[in-house]
Amino acid sequence: MSFISPEFCYIALVFFVIYWCLKPYFAIQKSYLMVASYLFYASWSIKFTCILFAYSFFIWAMGKWIKTNALIAPSQKLKLSIAICLSLSLLLMTKYYEFIREIFDDILLGFGVNLQLPYLEVIIPAGISFFTFQAITYLVWQNKNESQDIKQQISFVDVLLYLAFWPTLFAGPIFRAKDFFEQLYGPLVGAAIHVEKAMYFILLGLLEKMVLANWLSTTFVDEVFAYPAQQNLLTVSSGAWAYALQIFFDFSGYTLLVTGLGLLLGYQVPINFRQPYLAKNLQEFWKRWHISLSSFIRDYIYIPLGGNQFSFTRTQVNIFIAMTLSGIWHGANLTFIYWGMLHAIGVIFINVNNQYVKIKIPQGLAYILTLVFICMTWVFFRSDNLDNALSLFKQLTHVTGNFNVSHLLLILLSALFFILSKRSEVIELHCTLQIKKWWGWRLCLLITASIYLIIYAGPSGIPAFIYYRF
Repeated sequence: MSFISPEFCYIALVFFVIYWCLKPYFAIQKSYLMVASYLFYASWSIKFTCILFAYSFFIWAMGKWIKTNALIAPSQKLKLSIAICLSLSLLLMTKYYEFIREIFDDILLGFGVNLQLPYLEVIIPAGISFFTFQAITYLVWQNKNESQDIKQQISFVDVLLYLAFWPTLFAGPIFRAKDFFEQLYGPLVGAAIHVEKAMYFILLGLLEKMVLANWLSTTFVDEVFAYPAQQNLLTVSSGAWAYALQIFFDFSGYTLLVTGLGLLLGYQVPINFRQPYLAKNLQEFWKRWHISLSSFIRDYIYIPLGGNQFSFTRTQVNIFIAMTLSGIWHGANLTFIYWGMLHAIGVIFINVNNQYVKIKIPQGLAYILTLVFICMTWVFFRSDNLDNALSLFKQLTHVTGNFNVSHLLLILLSALFFILSKRSEVIELHCTLQIKKWWGWRLCLLITASIYLIIYAGPSGIPAFIYYRF
């Protein structure tokens, strides 16, 4: 069951009414939310649900094992390292085993050894990358000497709820344990908060996903990446830029939707986007794009590697490792590895220029170069394999193609996108104030009409979110 399915809408109407009525009964309301999260996950797969339950029990047990009230000692670091490695084992075995097996077999064949790792048929639980990273934040938080009053209250049910929390279960954002449990045991949980903003986020998220992302996909993106050898300069350029917009509208739309739903539950879901295509360089882009992932990579990979605490060269090596791993996180495919490596090389190139060459690039040119680089690397991200990606770049030499109305609409959409992006905070404030002003039957009519218009303008069927793959 998807967030944008009619079934979800009807069930949500009943679910939220019961949830809010249970506000005076904290333990019951918490259990109700946990059970609802598991039922929602079970609507996708019973097997996935059993795996998530077993994994949550393991994480809860590991948390109790490594928990300490003292400062971190060497033995505690060893416990934490063991717990994190074990928590990653499910992700590695399900999502990356086949990829690792093929690479290992190829290496052995290169040395003339015909020894193959066993082939295993494994299922990849939906959202495994997200709930695994959340589990790591829980283990690390348990190992820190902070929030002891909250930690003493955390039960097995709390951990079940945290890892299965339905708004963020399938595609994030990555909800850190400290932030989640401080809200769970905070004064606002259980009642809707910032309702006007929640309504705005839900409607905007539906518009971005159902209308904009799907129009871009069906009009430009799908055909270009399905038949790379048949493209030309115009179709490749428009397809690459359309995909840059599509993945933003798709993932941003999802994030807005779950953020709004989270607010209705009384939870502040982490911010995941801050107008990333307004970034003037790659460092700024990664502070604006998929913020929960980029900050996770920074805090749990880059900084433990040493961050920028050592030499300039060591810092660049740490950047390369961290950003390459961020690419691998998206999937067991060389296209994702190249995507992560290219971004790492881009960031390192800027750092080397700032440190040694010190060529000053005009702000406007820097912005354009950053945007072009991001679009080019999205080609690797979207392509099924490296051959298809390279084939698309090769087609850029074919200066042909017919400009049509769709391309004009893409230009107009792009111009409107940048104009509105620069005024996003003002627009959000204005819309939330209007929603508050119209509260009552007028707002109900407006929301109902808006949803029907979005459904009418959207595609038939229920389109999947891009980041459900990861």
